[in-house]
Amino acid sequence: MRILAFALVMLAAACGADSAGSDDTCQVSLTYMPDPVVAGIDTEVRVISVVTNSFGNNVYNWSVMKSGMLVPFEDALSTGSEIVFIADEVGTYDVTLDVRPSSGFLCPQGRASVNALMDLNTMKARLHITPPANVGAPLVDRPLSIRNATDFDMGPVVLEPGVIATGQVRSGSTVIPAYLQFSPLGMPGAVIETFTSMTGQFSVRLLDQPHEVIVVPMIAGYGPRRVAYSPSSTTITLALPQTFSGVVRQGAARIAGAKVQLTIDGVPSTLTTTDASGNFSVLGFSTSTSTVKVEVTPAGGSGLPRLEATGTLDLASVIDVNYSALTLRNLSGTSVRRGANAQANKKVAIVGTIASAGTITAGSSANATGFLRINTTTDAAGTLPSVLAPAGPLFAVTTIAPGDLAVGALDLTAGVPAQIDAPGMTSFATDGRSGNGPLDGATLDLVPAGALALAGAPTLHFTADLAGRVIGLIPSGGSFDVRWSDPASRRAPLVDRDVTQLMATYVLPPAVYISGDITVTGSSNPVIGASVQVLCADCTGIDKNRPIAEAASDPHGSFSIAVPDPGAM
Repeated sequence: MRILAFALVMLAAACGADSAGSDDTCQVSLTYMPDPVVAGIDTEVRVISVVTNSFGNNVYNWSVMKSGMLVPFEDALSTGSEIVFIADEVGTYDVTLDVRPSSGFLCPQGRASVNALMDLNTMKARLHITPPANVGAPLVDRPLSIRNATDFDMGPVVLEPGVIATGQVRSGSTVIPAYLQFSPLGMPGAVIETFTSMTGQFSVRLLDQPHEVIVVPMIAGYGPRRVAYSPSSTTITLALPQTFSGVVRQGAARIAGAKVQLTIDGVPSTLTTTDASGNFSVLGFSTSTSTVKVEVTPAGGSGLPRLEATGTLDLASVIDVNYSALTLRNLSGTSVRRGANAQANKKVAIVGTIASAGTITAGSSANATGFLRINTTTDAAGTLPSVLAPAGPLFAVTTIAPGDLAVGALDLTAGVPAQIDAPGMTSFATDGRSGNGPLDGATLDLVPAGALALAGAPTLHFTADLAGRVIGLIPSGGSFDVRWSDPASRRAPLVDRDVTQLMATYVLPPAVYISGDITVTGSSNPVIGASVQVLCADCTGIDKNRPIAEAASDPHGSFSIAVPDPGAM
């Protein structure tokens, strides 16, 4: 087995020299193959050096870097004059070669920039399988590569039964009741959640391999933490937490009653509320290089937005949360109307996004985005009570009746308007089709985006008729993510984001099919009713765990999922 080199490697090699004593200068050039390079877990790049006029034996010192990090490589030839490395990520790999000839001649450094491109014919995904609770196997989350125009029959998909891991959460002699989130190393999407008893005891089925576990204590004085865990261990030990302190203010004015929480390298801190002087303290664990997300939710009635910012913060410093100097408007007496009709006793959500709503400083500073959602209700005359909101372009989302929402513009930049318009619902008609005809029974989900999402509006669900047609009503001025899917798997799902007006026709993309037969090691019985999902490998936020496609295993333990053909996307 060849040894991977993570640092510069020095290897001596003979270099032919038939013109000793020549005045020609040494030259080093680098070429690589294949060209172009398409990033992938199996993409091997071979870098070839050509050294001329060195006159003697050469020592080759290679380095491969990407984004400031060393990339492992290995020798392709025993002479050391060629190397290979894996280009598994999209981006530029910087290769350098320093040659030291025994002749003493100086050779310039050889350089090559290898640009690894995205494979447009392959989609990186995850196969997420959750067996029923009575099967006796933990869920799995595996990498999956989907190739252009290529169905993939996985054959037997064998789940490991794992082990029943039992133990207790402790801090010294203190037992810690807690929420636990286990993730096997190398499989972070295969999360297993459980709660301990009040004496800190837990019992959970896990894969028999090392895990990370996020521990969220349910008693005061202890902070959440991620710790290493092996299923053979009978104790999860929780150290005493660090205390991080700060203040929430708007200029010189301190803000009381605001809820504050940090998320440090993906682990939440405790949740706290600022005191009368705007001060707060939370418990957690941090390093000097931690990525910290700060969330601040002001008290109701303040008119201020929720703040959110992420950065590399020094939590040894005081965390200074400073709201921008936002002008507040009072909407008291503003009428909400649909046409000529006042909308009495209707729920109204004042929503919006404010790009620079404040700063959060702890060693370094991060700009904070403001997210506004103020819930109120009109009175018997259809007017708003006293409610504060920041000046600027906002929206009012009014619930006229169940299933009847109105999105009205609310521009408070120059002042408060006398009236907020609540426009009526808009009818739509749209068709779901394959390349050859209508897709009867196809489903259409309209997932709220923009103002509707901020207001917490529900997803609208429709089913196409025999002609593949969907007819319905949507709020005027609202936007949606349009999600088509075909339960019959004739075509792959389609997503169209942030749409304000639906197209007359949507042609669902061609599909490739991922299939397999699920069993458990040691059992010949099929796994019936397992949830099988194909998830995005590179997504973040809610899209990380939102299925691209999903199915359930049948009475034979078999599944078949239609996913978009990468070549047609």
